[in-house]
Amino acid sequence: MVVGANESSRTVATGEQGDIDRDAVLPGERSVTDRMLVVGVILAVAAVLWHVYAIPIDNPFYGLFANGLDLEVYRAGGAVFRDRTGLYDGPVVFGMEFTYTPFAALVFVPLTVITLVHAKLLWALATMLALVLLAGRCLLLLNYRNTLRTWSFALLAAVICSVLEPVRTTLWLGQINVFLILLIIWDLTRPPSARLRGVGVGIAAGIKLTPALFLVYLACTRQWRGLGVATGTFAATIGLGFLLRPDDAYSYWRGQVTSAGRVGAVDSPGNQSVNGLLAQLLRFFDVGRYSSDAAGWTIYQPPTWMWLLALIPVLALGLTAAVLAHRAGRELLAVTLVGMTSACASPFSWGHHWVWLMPLAILAWQYAREAENRWAWLAPAGVFLIGFSWWWTFTDRPPMENSPHPIGIGLFMMPRPDNSVWFAYVTVPIYAGCFVLVQLVTSAVVIRRYCGPVRIPPRKAQPCRLPLTRSFPSNTP
Repeated sequence: MVVGANESSRTVATGEQGDIDRDAVLPGERSVTDRMLVVGVILAVAAVLWHVYAIPIDNPFYGLFANGLDLEVYRAGGAVFRDRTGLYDGPVVFGMEFTYTPFAALVFVPLTVITLVHAKLLWALATMLALVLLAGRCLLLLNYRNTLRTWSFALLAAVICSVLEPVRTTLWLGQINVFLILLIIWDLTRPPSARLRGVGVGIAAGIKLTPALFLVYLACTRQWRGLGVATGTFAATIGLGFLLRPDDAYSYWRGQVTSAGRVGAVDSPGNQSVNGLLAQLLRFFDVGRYSSDAAGWTIYQPPTWMWLLALIPVLALGLTAAVLAHRAGRELLAVTLVGMTSACASPFSWGHHWVWLMPLAILAWQYAREAENRWAWLAPAGVFLIGFSWWWTFTDRPPMENSPHPIGIGLFMMPRPDNSVWFAYVTVPIYAGCFVLVQLVTSAVVIRRYCGPVRIPPRKAQPCRLPLTRSFPSNTP
C-alpha cells in the first residue's frame, strides 16, 4: 500500500559569521508548496462539510463529539481506582467494564477532579491538538522544513484525516489511541542517542498492552539501549500498579489480561484483528464446532492453535518489513508497520485501534508525490477508500437518545449479505479483514522494495530539534 517516502536527517545552515539562515533549503529538504496548501484547504473544507452534514454534527448521539462513551469509562475507572472499590469486579459505568491496566486507571484519576462536561471538552481539544502534532511530526520526519507553512499544512492534514473511521471514532468515543501513537512515534523517531529513548513505548505499553510489540521490534533491530529503557519503564508501570492497588493488579494480570470477551464479542464486525477475521469467517460459514452460547448470543471463536497458525505469518511479515524499513532509514514507516502489526496481533482490535492509518496515509501521499508513475496515487486512495468513515442509516433499529440513525461507520461495519448469494463470498472476507489486508499489502510492498543489500544510514538519523551545523548530513540511502 505504501513504500518508503524519503526520511532523512535535517540540519540548519549557518552563515559565515555563524548566524542562522532560516530560509536556507538544505539538500533533500522539502517545502510545502502553494499548490499543496490550496488542495489541502479544499479537501479540509470537504471533510468539515462531511462531518457537519453527512452525519449531522448536532446529532445528539452520532454527532462527531456527541458520544464520549470511552472517555466516561476512563473517568469511571479512575474514580474506582481512587476509591479502592474493585477495578475489575464488574461494570464501572453503563454496563461497561474497565479493560485497561491498573496503571492506566491511575493515569485517568485526574479526569475525576473535573466535571464530565469539562472532561469531554478538554479531551476533544487535546485530541485535535494531538492529531495536528502527529501530522506535523510525520511531515518533519519526511524532511519538510519546520516552518509555519508546514504546520499549517499539518493542520489541514489532520482535518482531512479526520474522515478516516479510526480517527473519527476516536473523536466520537473520546478514545486514547491517538495520544499513545503520538507518544510512540515521537519516542522512536528520536536519535538513538536521545536521552531515555524508549520511555514512551514503555508508558504506552503500560497503559494499553498492544504497544508491547514494539519491544520485539527494538530487539529485532538491535536497539538494545531503547529496549532496556522501554522494558524497564513497562515493568515500572506494572510494579506501580501492584504497589498502589495490589488486589486489582493481581486480578488483572492473573486472568483479566487474556479475556478478549471483556472487550466485546470476538466475532463482532468491529474486531479488526487476525483473531476477529477468523471468528467472523467461522460465523459466516457457520462452523458450529467453534461456537458457544453466551448471554443468549451465539459467539464464534477460533481456538488458540488456529489463531496462532494465522497470526505467526502476519507477525513475521510485518516485523520483517519494519526491520527492512528501519535499515533503509525509514523509521516512520517502520514504526507505522509495527503499530499496524500490533493491531493485527491483538485478540480484539476495534476500528479506532487503527489510528495508525493516519501516518500511513501521509506516507502513502508522500510516496505518490515522489513517484513518476501516476498509478502511485492508488496508494493514498486505497488507504482512504478502505479507512473512510462511510455514511449509513440503520432503519431497522430504534433511535438512540431520540436520534435518527445516520452513522459514520468503517467499511468493516457495512451490512453483509448472507451466504445465499455468490458475492457474499467476496465481500464478507474483505469486510471482515479490510484493515488486516492493509497491513499485509503494505508489508509485502515494503519487503519487495527494500529486500536486498541496503546501506545502513548514519546513527544520527532524524533529529527533530535541529543542531546548528554547517554540514549537511543525510541518511538517504
